[in-house]
Amino acid sequence: MLTKFAKIFSPSSSLTKLNDVSKGARVVKSKTLQFYSANRNIGNYLPVLAIHQMLDQELDTWNIHKSPVDWGFVHKNYTAVIVGGAGLLHSVFEKFWVDLEKNCKLPIIIWGIGVCLPDNDQVKGVPKQVVQSVFSKAKFTNIRDELTRDFYELDPGISITACPTLVHIENNFTVELKKVSGNKVLHSSHVDLEPTSTTPQIKQITQDAGFNYSFTENIETEKYPLKKILNMYQESDYVITTRLHGAIIAYAFKRPYIAISFDPKVAAFNKLYGGGVCITSVNELKAALSNDHFKAPGEYEKEIKRVKDFGVLVAAAIKTSN
Repeated sequence: MLTKFAKIFSPSSSLTKLNDVSKGARVVKSKTLQFYSANRNIGNYLPVLAIHQMLDQELDTWNIHKSPVDWGFVHKNYTAVIVGGAGLLHSVFEKFWVDLEKNCKLPIIIWGIGVCLPDNDQVKGVPKQVVQSVFSKAKFTNIRDELTRDFYELDPGISITACPTLVHIENNFTVELKKVSGNKVLHSSHVDLEPTSTTPQIKQITQDAGFNYSFTENIETEKYPLKKILNMYQESDYVITTRLHGAIIAYAFKRPYIAISFDPKVAAFNKLYGGGVCITSVNELKAALSNDHFKAPGEYEKEIKRVKDFGVLVAAAIKTSN
């Protein structure tokens, strides 16, 4: 059953981003504060929407691009903080994690995050010592892949589940395998990772193989709001993606995907959850499109249950602390 928060909405208009409000105008609406990335890439806030739905409340949020955090305000008004979801262990967020490790006095919940190790990045992730220190102090920890666990040498028994995005899509769309296979392919492109020359190659190879091609950058705009982008995935038969969240959303809709990995997090998702195949070069795409292997479904029901189970755990703890 949908809760009152189980709806599509844009974070730019609906999430309470307290760091964008002057100190005198801040209105506290929740007892838990969530740190997240407000970049327009929908993969940054689909997990946020899902987390709010699992907690059955819209949390106040703080954009972690804005550091340092006003910890005086945070400690005065909140009883716990959530960090999640998405690739919040990318090196670009180092200042936030250092600030969090040094200054946060509240219970910390790490939820649905992961490291990003793009092939074209010289700096690989937030420093290990900082991450290990925060995780050791956190009340609950949940990450999205074994890559993150192993890169940071975290507890082998740490909670690892698929991205919370699965819950948001289940709550707002019909999730089912296509009854009749068609030929619609959606190309989900990561413009910062996918070489410029590769984009037209993917289109040409896909069309030459007899597929009907469409394209998304997974970036919300006025022309392409969140719901419209997600509808493109639902209406597709298959997905070709250079984005991790292209694979995650395809998986959430039970759409087979071919992931071209320019960051090991993409291969890590495919290895752990299945639902498609992973290749390392556009030169492998033609063969992958002609191979029925990539159309095999993953274990969606088992994986989404594990995501929800962690949500139940956190919801109970937050309710008790409030």
